[in-house]
Amino acid sequence: DNDSDIDTPPAETFSKAKALLDNANDNSTATSSPTTSISKAIALLRELQLTISKNGIFSKNESLEDVATNSLELLGVEFQLGRAFLMLPTINSNNGPPAAAADSGVSNNKHRNNDTTGESPSMTRKKNVLLAVEYFHGFLKRLENLGEGMLLPDTIKDYHMLLDLEDERQEIDSEKYNCTSSNDSNNIQRFNNTGLSPAQTRQLKIQRYQRKKSTSQTLSHLQSLLHRRTRLQIEDPGEIMDGYDYESLLRNSRIETLRECAEEALEEIQSSRGELEILEMALMMESRGGGMGGVHDSRMGGGPPRSGDAANESMKLTQITQNPMTGQLDIRQIQPNTTMFPSATSTLPQRQQISNTVFRPHWNLPTMSLSELAERERAEAIQRGEAQKIAEEQAKFQPRRYEQLVRDGMEDDEKLVEASAKLDRDWDDWKEANPRGSGNKMSERGDR
Repeated sequence: DNDSDIDTPPAETFSKAKALLDNANDNSTATSSPTTSISKAIALLRELQLTISKNGIFSKNESLEDVATNSLELLGVEFQLGRAFLMLPTINSNNGPPAAAADSGVSNNKHRNNDTTGESPSMTRKKNVLLAVEYFHGFLKRLENLGEGMLLPDTIKDYHMLLDLEDERQEIDSEKYNCTSSNDSNNIQRFNNTGLSPAQTRQLKIQRYQRKKSTSQTLSHLQSLLHRRTRLQIEDPGEIMDGYDYESLLRNSRIETLRECAEEALEEIQSSRGELEILEMALMMESRGGGMGGVHDSRMGGGPPRSGDAANESMKLTQITQNPMTGQLDIRQIQPNTTMFPSATSTLPQRQQISNTVFRPHWNLPTMSLSELAERERAEAIQRGEAQKIAEEQAKFQPRRYEQLVRDGMEDDEKLVEASAKLDRDWDDWKEANPRGSGNKMSERGDR
């Protein structure tokens, strides 16, 4: 296979790797195991990275106009690599060791030829997610360096905000990993409070969805025009059809594809940050429960086990809850014998405290009173009324049909009458070109 892929064009290799990832993502049409398809795709994409680097297809100081149309889709190699590492399972289908995180072409060589035998799935998944995020950043930075015309201004603003958040998190990483075991819960809660609030995160997701939807519609329109040229068998690439020749149509289509991938990369970077926090907590729990823990083994010597310390330490539980309003994580260490399962020696205040929480509602309680809601609705209604009045006043001076001017008493305004006369002439011309009932004869069908 390697010998046959030596002379394969880069665009064909890229299409083959992308097809493997799509095949692995769709289990209904998969012809091989997902892990095999993803591994093959990663190998092809990394080989393609080396080819791009050796041949100097892209340069750091070139703009979007300097990139050839046939090379545009190769800008998405890093995006497909990030997508592949997120899809890579941590447990092989044959119940073997976790799938190894492969070496990144844009990172250090610390993961090269990593033997993950005995490595926990959480650690393997963390490595894969970190590599994916690094590839997504490389993809976005490359698109940003191409200058105007590549990424939308809102997309660049969103990306810079994510970079600022990453810088803030990196500043506290040293503190986070130097926390003592006695203060782990408080410190983790403090670290998780850094970043965006749930309302800001929701607003960002809405904006990304709107941008992605608009890009997808534009891309679908361009692809339909390409299919139309193929269906009509237009062989001359320079022939203009629907305002595009073949070169400009193909170029715009690939630019819109890259913009769509950029929106997906932003979403994956943000969601991966939440997954990394969960994986770090899982690794912390595994490190606490690793080794012999608090369980005594008579073969290791040291005398008989103590009556209460080891047993209680091995039965500690960690309760993780999230505040529905602020999104903050609350991590508590619980002693089962005193809190979750009270013993006969428990004091009366502890019993009373537990009984008070028995009938606590499990749903979110109201966050404002009816009077506060009424005040807010009243203020919004007043604002809507004022906006409607302004719109009506502005609409009076907009050109419209002459009958409407007479109805509104504006027929004496000469400028408005002249602008409205143009509308009447355009309407009469359209009626002459489209007589009544001409659209129902079905006399002309198909492409003109």
